[in-house]
Amino acid sequence: MKRIMMGATCPESSHRLANKTLHRIFFFVVACALALAVSPAMYGQATGSFSGTVLDKSGSSVSGATVTATSQGTGLARDVKTDSTGHYLIPLLPVGTYTVRVDFANFQSAESKNLKLDVDQARELDFTLAPATVVSAVTVTGDAVAVETANPSLGQVITSQQVAQLPLNGRDFVQLATLTAGATAETNPNSFFTSAASSEVAARGSFSLSVGGSRPNSTDWLLDGVDNNELTAGGIGIFSSIDSIQEFKVLTYT
Repeated sequence: MKRIMMGATCPESSHRLANKTLHRIFFFVVACALALAVSPAMYGQATGSFSGTVLDKSGSSVSGATVTATSQGTGLARDVKTDSTGHYLIPLLPVGTYTVRVDFANFQSAESKNLKLDVDQARELDFTLAPATVVSAVTVTGDAVAVETANPSLGQVITSQQVAQLPLNGRDFVQLATLTAGATAETNPNSFFTSAASSEVAARGSFSLSVGGSRPNSTDWLLDGVDNNELTAGGIGIFSSIDSIQEFKVLTYT
């Protein structure tokens, strides 16, 4: 014979169970609110970085030196300390022109000016400090050609000067992207990206781009590091005015 045992629930136990359930719901709501508040800050930004090594005249690493990167356009300054090997890294810097200065006790200050930092660029910049017995300061002026050894991606930056001065037909900034080797604009007059009547992409203008022989809908568009793709067809989502663009970069290999 099978028995089914049933019992009445104690009112006090039900009250405690209800309180626990309410507490759990409250903490869940708070956690969701915090996640929504933090998530905008988690989007990637179009930034660059400076890194390098600080040595003395004998070639020994200088630990604890202060390295400061100052934007010449805005005055924004960021500083870090070199580690035990003399290495430093200043990440997440907005694009612009910078002065990088190194200060350390009993050594002359050294700085390098007019350093152009492009979008998604990791610039390596080494310094050699002289003893403080010499009065003169070491200042390097000019923007030498920077070879990135820490970033394996291939591409080309379309600079603010090119954006401002090169002529454009219809003020379409994508035309400037074709200055990059391997990047071409759509030429098919019947393309879904240029003239198809049912295309939401073509309705906003002809601005498709093929990179390295890939299809136009394989091109990934980022605006300040945030996804900017039109999801139904794969074209650009928000078409920026040429006046709102400081510079942009075409990556042909990542």
